[in-house]
Amino acid sequence: MNCRYSPTGQAWGLLVSLDLFGCNDKIKDGKALNDYVVELCDDVIHMKRYGPCYTELFGEKGTPLAGYSMFQFIETSCISGHFSESDNSAYIDVFSCADFEPEAVKKFTMEYFGAKGCNMTVTPRMYDESVRPAEIKPVMKKVKAE
Repeated sequence: MNCRYSPTGQAWGLLVSLDLFGCNDKIKDGKALNDYVVELCDDVIHMKRYGPCYTELFGEKGTPLAGYSMFQFIETSCISGHFSESDNSAYIDVFSCADFEPEAVKKFTMEYFGAKGCNMTVTPRMYDESVRPAEIKPVMKKVKAE
């Protein structure tokens, strides 16, 4: 795919990692996490969800490890998240081999979880030119930014 974040201008896919701080109580609600994924996929990145969103509560209540973990397969890869109830933080990764707009993901996610702060890391997922001949390079579809 053509990728503005890649040093070569090409990439296999794009990974956006968000570290969110000062979040609202939606991080403590499994249904709200499922709703977030549906809205993110349908309205922001326009990706087809594959199967259900999995949410599980992990860690001993009252410890820094207590909170939900979330995972959603999408046709072009996956979305995962880990949520800390003790400090109202969220750690979300969106990986896709189809193009999407990282800033739109950040904006929507911060608003949805009421985050007071966010660190975003955008990583192009590279492939080896010597292994992947030009005729089978991935082609990313362009997704209209919101």
